[in-house]
Amino acid sequence: MNNTRPGGAKPSTLPGMVGYPSRPGGPGGAGGAGRPGGPGGPGGPGGIGGAGRPGGPGGPGGIGDAGRPGGPGGPGGPGGIGGAGRPGGPGGPGGAGGVGRPGGPGGPGGIGGVGRPGGPGGIGGFGRPGGVGGIGGPGRPGSIGRPGGIGGIGGVGIAGGIGGLGGLGGLGGPGGIGGVGGIGGAGSGWDSNRWGGNHGVWGNNNTNIRINNNFRNNNNFAWNPNCWGGHPWWGAGHGHHWHHGHWGHCWNGGYGHNHWWYDDDDFGEGFMWGIAAWSLGSMIFDMGYQSYSNPYPAPPVQNSTVVYTQPMSVTGAANPPGDEKTAAAADEKSDDALEKSRAAFRTGDYTTALQAADEAIAATPDDGTLHEYRALILFALNRYGDAAGVLNPVLASGPGWSWETMVGFYTSTSVYEEQLRRLEAWVDASPNKAEGHFLLGYHYLVCGHMEKAYDEFDKTTKLQPADGIAKQLRDLTKNSLPDGGDPDGQPPPRPDPVPKEKLLGTWTSDASGGKITFKLENDDKFTWSFTGNGKTSEMKGSWGLNDKGLLIMNADNSQMVTAVKLDGDSKMNFLIIGGPDGDPGLNFTKG
Repeated sequence: MNNTRPGGAKPSTLPGMVGYPSRPGGPGGAGGAGRPGGPGGPGGPGGIGGAGRPGGPGGPGGIGDAGRPGGPGGPGGPGGIGGAGRPGGPGGPGGAGGVGRPGGPGGPGGIGGVGRPGGPGGIGGFGRPGGVGGIGGPGRPGSIGRPGGIGGIGGVGIAGGIGGLGGLGGLGGPGGIGGVGGIGGAGSGWDSNRWGGNHGVWGNNNTNIRINNNFRNNNNFAWNPNCWGGHPWWGAGHGHHWHHGHWGHCWNGGYGHNHWWYDDDDFGEGFMWGIAAWSLGSMIFDMGYQSYSNPYPAPPVQNSTVVYTQPMSVTGAANPPGDEKTAAAADEKSDDALEKSRAAFRTGDYTTALQAADEAIAATPDDGTLHEYRALILFALNRYGDAAGVLNPVLASGPGWSWETMVGFYTSTSVYEEQLRRLEAWVDASPNKAEGHFLLGYHYLVCGHMEKAYDEFDKTTKLQPADGIAKQLRDLTKNSLPDGGDPDGQPPPRPDPVPKEKLLGTWTSDASGGKITFKLENDDKFTWSFTGNGKTSEMKGSWGLNDKGLLIMNADNSQMVTAVKLDGDSKMNFLIIGGPDGDPGLNFTKG
């Protein structure tokens, strides 16, 4: 197995590659393997962040000895100390335990830089608590000390691990007061009967799971197989050795100054990336907040029920992996077919590559990464409309690949660049075909050409108004252009908080081709019901208002942070915050 990362320069486009600011401190090293019966070593501390960048994440804890019932995995390393004006890094994940032993606890979050919060605690190992949130940085002169970091998510266990403790508040600056303690992390239990012992990325006992940090650190999240299936995009690096990451640029310096909830320059750290569906999975569609339709026809997968009419997270949730033995057999069959496909792709035999890729998808239809690879084959075959039809539901559920992941399929970057130039020529010759602009925007996104990606998604939206994903990607790339907006501007003033008593009651909204009924009760419980498309889904959980007046909803290992605005006593706008500009939210009527 070749785990080396591919290299090669990205294809250039006028006006040239975009430069980005200094990077975060490097991750800490992994802890050493435990001696027989002993615990794994602790992960190394994260690197100190450069100016204006966060500290690096702590390294993962060491793996407990596998030759016998060994000790627990080592604790994750502490997150790095934040650079000037940046938060501390996240704590490392707890190490995997030896056979029959629990994993280590998540590492503590890093200490925040001046005026910044501590980093979040690391995710706990199997059956262990998440890490303690980092200590908040000292307040600026005369300011309030920053809050402690958020506690880490509890480790995977039969009943879920224990959430980590919140971090300590930062010291007050001269004339200031100490910050508040952090929020404890959530446990991570789910239906172990349905999910066959939580196979694969959901915590296959003694495996140190690799989870995409953009997902792990997002304050809007759905940590539940019912929202993703058995192969969620954010675990692709665990399931595929050739996968080296996703697109993951953060918002530009001006984004936070468009919204009142970013008025203290620390709150946005958990919302600095992606569209809402990328962290909430099928839940955002099941609850009726967003609707989806694929405007581009796509060829169905041979010997499979996959037809690309739904986001891949919805398709994945409808195709659970079964028990662990069945899932393992399906993964093996899929991996064998995929290796045949990749070998054919590297020789330029794209027809054979497509046939084998279909075999792999038929075995594991919930694996969105394989569908993105299928779109790459169709692109190489010059079947641009088909490639767009496959990609649209993939990008409705998760970010596209990084350049390192994509270029690894090719024997040289020149082969990919030749194919990209053919697509550019086809789009120039067919300027009114929205599918061509959508596909080209995706490839520019992978290559890191934010301006070019924005232009193509903007053209797509004008040519095909029904493409809601292109609109969100247009807004996303606009908010991600370096130095976009006014980084020194001031956000709108914070409105007066909505009194809790005015939110109590039953609210309804006509949205996404159906009806939403949202009931907020005085005992801090809520019920959200959506009826549409011939089915009804219901979500129940707890709710509350934080110190900013934002409505926080928690249900079934998920969390949503929302802004609500009242118009009188009977009308309410409900917006899931943190996505790119342009989301109108939902409008509710009381009674």
